[in-house]
Amino acid sequence: MNDRESRVRLTAIFGCLVLALAVTRSARPANDAKRGAWSGVIVNASCNADEAFAETAKCTAETLGALLALYDDTIRQLFVLDPQEPARGHLGENVTVKGSLDGSTLHVDSLRLFAEVGLKPGQKAPDFSAMDQFGRTQTLETLRGLRGTVLLFYRSADWCPYCKGQLIQLQAAKQRFEKQGLKLAGISYDSAGILKFFSTRRKIEFPLLSDPDSQIIREYEVLNGEAEGQNKGMARPGYFFIDKEGVIREKFFEAKYRERLTGNALLAKLFPELGEEVSDTVEAPHLQLKVEQSDRVAVPGNLVTLTAEVTLPPDVHVYAPGTKGYKAIKMMVDSVPEFEVRRSSYPASKVLYLPAIKEQVPVFEGTFRIRQEIKANSMADFSGALGADGEAVTVKGLIEYQACDSKICFLPASVPLEWHLQIVPLDRQRAPEDIRHK
Repeated sequence: MNDRESRVRLTAIFGCLVLALAVTRSARPANDAKRGAWSGVIVNASCNADEAFAETAKCTAETLGALLALYDDTIRQLFVLDPQEPARGHLGENVTVKGSLDGSTLHVDSLRLFAEVGLKPGQKAPDFSAMDQFGRTQTLETLRGLRGTVLLFYRSADWCPYCKGQLIQLQAAKQRFEKQGLKLAGISYDSAGILKFFSTRRKIEFPLLSDPDSQIIREYEVLNGEAEGQNKGMARPGYFFIDKEGVIREKFFEAKYRERLTGNALLAKLFPELGEEVSDTVEAPHLQLKVEQSDRVAVPGNLVTLTAEVTLPPDVHVYAPGTKGYKAIKMMVDSVPEFEVRRSSYPASKVLYLPAIKEQVPVFEGTFRIRQEIKANSMADFSGALGADGEAVTVKGLIEYQACDSKICFLPASVPLEWHLQIVPLDRQRAPEDIRHK
């Protein structure tokens, strides 16, 4: 073999090696990618991160053949999903995706509805020691009420307007919690200086605990591990209810960070027997009817509870939803641009035997409540357009039923309902430059 042939052969061999190396690299992008878990909402890949952040309708509109992406609102980024099949049927839902991130593509190992956040009910609550905004050291013992403690984990009282709105409303409900023997506290990765500035400005009297190293946040398993930059170390927002023995009894965490239970709405969940903050009597045939609401005032993203309290005379009943062949009681709430109508809940029914027709049917008797949850509009266009005084909103609804006694059923009735709320703007004022999160 001459020199020229040798050079040609060596060049060919080298070219094959380079090609083989390139093919190997391109064939295994996931091996070199960042592995982990990401949480967010499934959206159309045709929308951008700004549109997803603003909750634009096009991002969750059904579009035939459209690619799907995960929008991570913690870091405000979109990731195209590969493969697409696990995300089919989940458009607009909050999910957790495990896999590997390669550039803007998220290679999916598994996809499931938003993972449960935090320690589980029945577990012992970890003790802690932390400084509050008043310079006092707080522990689970110092925060224990006669019936226990409500701990709110939130993102920040510096840069998170939804958190600030929630803290302000929790302060407004403070006396109602204390009447139930519950003490309140909030925990974030904010410095004591940030907490002092905010609580002084907004007159927050319950303890706000500083956890700058996120130690408590980790122990309660609510760390947002996806957060970076100024957000690194923050908690996922939600409540724990801890009894006087230090055991977690309830927890309430929402999948979307903009959705927040008000303090009064939380009380309605913990103590369904309590009356709401606002109530009014409505005339209705064959029964007594009161409309109630958890809050008079809401901020964008708030979850507010609307209630109809029904009191029936002795020997009178109404039929429960799902009863076949009878006019069941039903509460309907009209949609308005300012609020999104969410799930409704009915109490457990009682099975009543009707001798005349020899049937057993589910009914309600005595006093019971029907609850409807609504969410204040959190779209950027809406919240940004609220004036200084906010906007007054009337939410209308209807309750339909047929009351019966042991002998006869009265004519079906339909009664209009109204609830009145004020939506106020978010608090967007940040802490002074020298102490704020960078």
